[in-house]
Amino acid sequence: MPAFTAQLTTPFPPVGQPVVFNTILYNGNQNYNSQTGIFTCKIPGIYYFVYHVNCKGNNVWVALYRNNEPVMYTYDEYKKSYLDQASGSAVLPLQVGDTVHIQLPSDQAAGLYAGPYVHSSF
Repeated sequence: MPAFTAQLTTPFPPVGQPVVFNTILYNGNQNYNSQTGIFTCKIPGIYYFVYHVNCKGNNVWVALYRNNEPVMYTYDEYKKSYLDQASGSAVLPLQVGDTVHIQLPSDQAAGLYAGPYVHSSF
């Protein structure tokens, strides 16, 4: 079954490239690549993607990309003293070879945080 859950365990990933959620909890059919952060469709169909991110010290703006084009954005304005959270989800029709990933589109809101006991996930 083409389903996966991956966690980010290190804070503040680079802007302008796929976020690499490096720790795999489940990766049926091996569609998610934990080296690149990219999900590649092997079975055409309708897919549901969910992400949860933490931010610390700065606002966070994340985008869900399909085939290197953003399909939705999530923004959280960091105002608290420790951590804040943001989530997003989308149902996407995919064909074989289509790719999906999460990316920080701007260094102006790059506060995506993760740590040993604080996980952002995709």
